[in-house]
Amino acid sequence: MKMNILVRKAISETMGVMLFVTSIVAYNFHGAFHNLVLASTLALMILITATVSGGHLNPAVSLFMFARKSIDLTTLLAYWIAQLVGATLGLYLGYALSGASIIAQAPVSGVSQSGAFIGEVLGTTVLILLIVRLAATKREALIPFAVGLWVLSISTFTLTGGQANPAVTFALMIRDGFDQNHLMLVLAEFVGALVALLYVVLLDSEIKAKKKSAKKK
Repeated sequence: MKMNILVRKAISETMGVMLFVTSIVAYNFHGAFHNLVLASTLALMILITATVSGGHLNPAVSLFMFARKSIDLTTLLAYWIAQLVGATLGLYLGYALSGASIIAQAPVSGVSQSGAFIGEVLGTTVLILLIVRLAATKREALIPFAVGLWVLSISTFTLTGGQANPAVTFALMIRDGFDQNHLMLVLAEFVGALVALLYVVLLDSEIKAKKKSAKKK
């Protein structure tokens, strides 16, 4: 059956995010090795969707790709809608699989907001840089596993569990309410995309300058 290319890409993003968020939600009810499970699920979803949609599965990644002119505005908006829909479906699917009711969870008291913000900026920045540098060095096949390992790492040492993904945060907002804490994390994740963009632009400029200098010699 013939299908519009953008629709096919959007469906791919929806399914990938849905299953990733499902794995995140379900860990609350089957806690053993949950960090490894969600990281593995993300790696596999990127592997499956990479040849269809590019395996973004993350609004911050899509924004970065738009800023780099890898995708156009229509594709960016389609991806964002697909990713948020996938996150919503993943939240409900995760709870359905567990047989539990969706109950809002209050934020953990005593958690440093600045620490949580910095952790999300760091997590998102490095995640995007991994994707960009591996692609630039023609090692795209390693991206799913590198991203999975990074998510596994930040899930253990950041105060937020290493969300690094506005779609994941959006799912938690649906569950807990659109409060200031979650909005702050979304901002941090998009700031991380901006930091990654600035780093790549500066690094690419430096590399190009060195190449020009080498040619002149």
